Amino acid sequence: MSTVQAASRWSRPAGVALLVAAAALPAVASNYLVDVGLTIATYSILGLGLNIVVGYAGLLDLGYAAFFAIGAYTTALLETLLHFSFWETLPFSLAFAGASGIVIGYPTLRLRSDYLAIVTLGFGEITRIVATNLNITGGPNGIYGIESPSLFGYEISSPRAVYELGIAFLVLVLGFAIRLGKSRLGRAWTSIREDESAAEAVGVPTLRVKMLAYVMGALIGGLAGSLFAARFGTIDPTGFTYLQSVTILIVVVLGGRGSIPGVILGAVIVAGLPEMLRFLNLWRIFAFAIGLVILMLARPQGLWPAPLRRVTLPPIGAGGAGDAGGPETLRPRENVAGEVLLEVRSMQRRFGGVQALGGISFTVRNGEILSLIGPNGAGKTTVFNCLTGVIRPTGGEVLWRGTSLAGGAPHRIVHAGMARTFQGIRLFANMTAFENVLIGMDHRLHTLLVAELLALPSARAEEAEHAAEGLRWLGFVGLAARAGERAADLPYGDQRRLEIARALASNPHLLLLDEPAAGMNPTEKHALMELIRRIRDLGVTVLLIEHDMMLVMSVSDRIIVMDHGILIAEGTPAEIQADPRVIDAYLGTADADEAADDPAGEKSLWDS
Repeated sequence: MSTVQAASRWSRPAGVALLVAAAALPAVASNYLVDVGLTIATYSILGLGLNIVVGYAGLLDLGYAAFFAIGAYTTALLETLLHFSFWETLPFSLAFAGASGIVIGYPTLRLRSDYLAIVTLGFGEITRIVATNLNITGGPNGIYGIESPSLFGYEISSPRAVYELGIAFLVLVLGFAIRLGKSRLGRAWTSIREDESAAEAVGVPTLRVKMLAYVMGALIGGLAGSLFAARFGTIDPTGFTYLQSVTILIVVVLGGRGSIPGVILGAVIVAGLPEMLRFLNLWRIFAFAIGLVILMLARPQGLWPAPLRRVTLPPIGAGGAGDAGGPETLRPRENVAGEVLLEVRSMQRRFGGVQALGGISFTVRNGEILSLIGPNGAGKTTVFNCLTGVIRPTGGEVLWRGTSLAGGAPHRIVHAGMARTFQGIRLFANMTAFENVLIGMDHRLHTLLVAELLALPSARAEEAEHAAEGLRWLGFVGLAARAGERAADLPYGDQRRLEIARALASNPHLLLLDEPAAGMNPTEKHALMELIRRIRDLGVTVLLIEHDMMLVMSVSDRIIVMDHGILIAEGTPAEIQADPRVIDAYLGTADADEAADDPAGEKSLWDS
């Protein structure tokens, strides 16, 4: 058994044992230690919430204390003004915190890096200032007289009873965070963290998924705020400052972004270590800060980095929905031969004063392999980017099965049935080959997130079917045996094939391949030619950009040629080989005249 497998086998029992030990702490510890333990539990809850935003989705949030404050003030106001019980305030705390997640998430969805940090920081400060200046919130003095929770007639007011409530909340949030991380939403967050543009291009609705990250994180922050209000019976704005947001961020980064055990460890260090250093008196905060600097220099990835995401592979040959079968079990799609899938009319694209596309027009018909060729800089990849929504044409029209694609987001175009690969490989490097393929399929699942989090039978059945098909796509490109390996660890040729499998997993009608043979050796190129033909045999139409003329001439039904942003020729491989405009575009006029007189020279152009 490998070290990773052994660690995975013992991680769950060890985690349960630690939670049991934490729950039993009041029986053996003083009130002081119980109070420190409750602070650790609170920071653990807050860290798990921020970990969704920062660790899972890779976003930056410097105002997370705002959600903490919203939950606390909601509970305090409903208890003191409307005389709600603690438990009755919880749904409102969650609702208001979740709504605030939408408020902060929506305007920041398209922001990144420094701009995102500034907006979230501003949101946190706005929340604190509003709480400081409103009469209803008690202004700078805060709110007093918050009632203690009670359960079945038992008042939860003593430090030990509130501690047990905190542990119960921690267990609830812990289970929620673990289920989220293993869900397809968690997988989508990880893909965004790895490469947001690639995630969008393979079907992940990145704007909605990022919004959900803020909402889910806000829900947990609101719950922690309610616990905070119940613990102290009083709140004021000084408990929700920028420093509080930074402290929660330190918990996540110190432990390891995306790592649930790391968040717990980070909370123990951040909340517990300063208490252990009390013997240093006034120097303890200084010593704590020095220790943090040393730890981050020594372990920049965190003390307990997130492990490689792994999904259990479906059993092979077991029958039923979980039977992965083999690549031969993929059923060819029945298509109408000759039907126009894609029609491009006078498509233009300008970058400032440079005209990349000068009004090109062509059609792609069902069941064919159409190649788009031309010299470097001809505008071929720009065509792909315009077709798939990565960039918008500045003129012309693109029709998909008779419907305009104008303004369509990349993920919507994938959902409509058009998938692509990239000129430079863009896999999710720190996810397994199997999970890369699953990302390409996720938009085809229809089970509600709630059903998936609760592991309902319908959700488990769809997940098993989903996983089995993903393994079949890996088998189709010859990578089933490497399904559990990290994408970044695969050889170059296998990475190319994995990218094709990920695109095919979206069940496209049209597959756009952007220089798939780049960097491949002759053996790999011949295998790629056979793979392209088998893709067409599955009923998937192929639009191919490629510089390897031997491959293009061998697999293409039709070829269109571009030069300087315009189409200069269109026809069968034989017609293109004989077209003087194409030879001129590739070799130049003088060299073209020599090539016409030298059959061997002409052969070197098309068979290179």
